[in-house]
Parts: sequence; structure tokens; C-alpha cells
Amino acid sequence: MFNSSYYLLSNKSGSWEESRKDCRDKGADLVIIDSLQEQKFILSIVDTIYTWIGLSDRDEEGTWKWVDGTPLTEP
Repeated sequence: MFNSSYYLLSNKSGSWEESRKDCRDKGADLVIIDSLQEQKFILSIVDTIYTWIGLSDRDEEGTWKWVDGTPLTEP
């Protein structure tokens, strides 16, 4: 738990789309990182560099958005 948010770490492998579907099937979504503190927290609990987060440029190449539609911003 971090700032009243819970995180589920899955050991399933798959594409970004498959991972997002798995999260959504569980009533959640891929993580949206809102702060440097949250980023550090997530880095402290993942044990591999192969971790999907809720950020993509699949709608428009080079335009990064979180799964909730908000654009990527620099802290």
C-alpha cells in the first residue's frame, strides 16, 4: 500500500494489452504513477525490469498518455 492505493504484482507474462486486460478483469488497471515518491515505491517492490505500467503511445506514436487518458508530464 502507498498513499491509500493498493498494488497487485502478478507473475503472469504477456503483452501490455494482455496485462491490462488481466488487471481490468480484476476490477483494476495498470498503475498510473503520480509522483516521484510513488515511482520510487514501485521500483522498490518490483523484482524485474520487465514490468508493465499504465503508460502508452498506442493512440498516437510519440504522444504518451496514462490509461486514464491524462498526458505524461514531467515532475
